[in-house]
Amino acid sequence: MKSNWASKRLYLAATVPAALCLGSCTYDESSVRDVSTFSVEVLKVNGAAPPSVDAPLPANRGNVDEVWEVSIEARSPFGDPTGFEGMVRLTVEPGAVVAVKGDGAQGRNILLKNGKATAQVLVTAVYGPARLWVEDIGYLPAPMGAVASCADGIDGDGDVLIDYPSDPGCAFANDDTETEGSFSAGVSPPVAYALPTVRDIQGEGSGTPYPFEGMQVNTGEGHNVVVTRVSSDGFYVTDLSEQSLGYNSIFAFNFNTPAGMRVCDKVSYLAGTVNEFFGFTELSFPSYRLIYPHEGDFCEVPEPTVLDGPTINSPEAMEKLESGLVRVHNYIISKNFGPKPAVNNVFLADQTNCDLNGDGQVDFDSPVEASCGNACSDDPDCSEWTGFSARGNFKAKSAAGGDVIQLNLGTVPAFDPVAHKGDELLAITGTLRNFSGGSLNWTVETRCPDDLVCDISDACVTEERPSSEACVRLRSIDDNDQGTN
Repeated sequence: MKSNWASKRLYLAATVPAALCLGSCTYDESSVRDVSTFSVEVLKVNGAAPPSVDAPLPANRGNVDEVWEVSIEARSPFGDPTGFEGMVRLTVEPGAVVAVKGDGAQGRNILLKNGKATAQVLVTAVYGPARLWVEDIGYLPAPMGAVASCADGIDGDGDVLIDYPSDPGCAFANDDTETEGSFSAGVSPPVAYALPTVRDIQGEGSGTPYPFEGMQVNTGEGHNVVVTRVSSDGFYVTDLSEQSLGYNSIFAFNFNTPAGMRVCDKVSYLAGTVNEFFGFTELSFPSYRLIYPHEGDFCEVPEPTVLDGPTINSPEAMEKLESGLVRVHNYIISKNFGPKPAVNNVFLADQTNCDLNGDGQVDFDSPVEASCGNACSDDPDCSEWTGFSARGNFKAKSAAGGDVIQLNLGTVPAFDPVAHKGDELLAITGTLRNFSGGSLNWTVETRCPDDLVCDISDACVTEERPSSEACVRLRSIDDNDQGTN
């Protein structure tokens, strides 16, 4: 009996759902034949066939517009063409859409008629494999001068939510429909652009063309990127392939000393988020891979650029050298350089502190402290004490022409600049850092004791060392310190 009942249960389990489906398991095919995706093709780039992976276009720095000729076709969930009628939004990643031209184009949008559209898309700041995205966000721009449905104070679709941004069907305030889109999307095959080089990221100007962009740096064939300095908060690299052009060095902010990295290491992979920190272009949160040179290998760190008066006084020339290795000769430490508060903007050998209320900073909202700070900045023989105590920076002027620059000798711990105020340093080598606050923006920061040449202290070296040797500690084949700096 048990066996017979079990057989009946199996029979019922198999037949009852089938019987029910005979009456009700049907579907309306038209309900799933609406738009599901978009077929997107880039037909031409700047009037020619799209570039190949083997011959990519240069990374676009955002200073020129490029023209992509594209075709768009709406597709059903089955991949069939549909008669979709509606406006779609165009974006490019990475990069930006400047404008869309074509029948039914408006801003960065275009109207699909009977499911199709062709357009010229103006793009900029594109790099790496770039793709065009098309999305139905339910956006219908209102005619110029008309009050849009999403800004008329009326609940147009009866969902009790009124206008942008309260109604989720309103993409923007000038959206002329409160109805949500299908959010169907499509993307083109990649268009081949090169990854940005260090020089592209620096942008050949005062700011990067890629602020807040997370990107990979071009370290591939034709580029030779080498570590020139390892610091307590990151590292500096230079692309030797662009050495003659400038703008080819950058700082990677790592928050601490990058483990296992040394000067002369080659960088085979580098990526991070591009930022401007008070005028100083840097990569934050870097990811990287290194190739280690060993003893006997030649260190390819370039020789420093010697800064003369015209270069120091030219913001454009200094920007070109930002984060690179530089050197100055025969600079005199400020003779007025000490911790006592300045009195009536009078600066003496031990009296250059403009933090007059003792709160640890020069407050430029305070007329008295601001006046003191500005007066010291204007005096080539004055190094303001608070800046030195907080960051280690102090002022020095050329023994020849009086040109002024900031120095930071924090990596030469045995040398005390205060004890040698008014003394001349024969040569200072280091990386060039920019800070846009104040009137003196550029600082030469030494990397190690090898970078300081003088005859006034045993902390200095007695002569300049070549870059292939200065601050260099190549690994041996069997290096017990392999994982250290």
